Amino acid sequence: MKNKIVLDTNSLISYFSHIFNVPKTISKSGLDIIDKAINHSKFNLIIPSIVFVEIFHKWFKDAELAAEIRLEIYELIRGKDNIAILEIDKEVLEKFIIIDNIQFNFDNHDKIILATAMVHNCPLITSDSRIRIYNESNNVIPAIIS
Repeated sequence: MKNKIVLDTNSLISYFSHIFNVPKTISKSGLDIIDKAINHSKFNLIIPSIVFVEIFHKWFKDAELAAEIRLEIYELIRGKDNIAILEIDKEVLEKFIIIDNIQFNFDNHDKIILATAMVHNCPLITSDSRIRIYNESNNVIPAIIS
């Protein structure tokens, strides 16, 4: 996969903000990259499976919204050849373990997402300032796109 970019939960929610009825927290450039990947296959997206676990946990509050998320987001994404939903594997766990959590107090899902970007050595689209600061200090991935 060339031109790989990892998405976090907030970036996916921001792109589909009309479904979640929330404000966008990702920049126009980040949203444009997601749009070009979804609608024109110009980028290859990697979405750690924990992103969907988090969405399902926090947003499946009623049957109507759950059905809309499954149809409009999950089914759309899983049908794209240039978008991979990746499980937590040994390589991700190895990176997960080395991320310094004491100073940054990451949630486990944030560490899994960052570890995925580390394994694939690619940028991450996120609005999480802790991840941005961590990467500025440790240079573990090529870029953060906010």
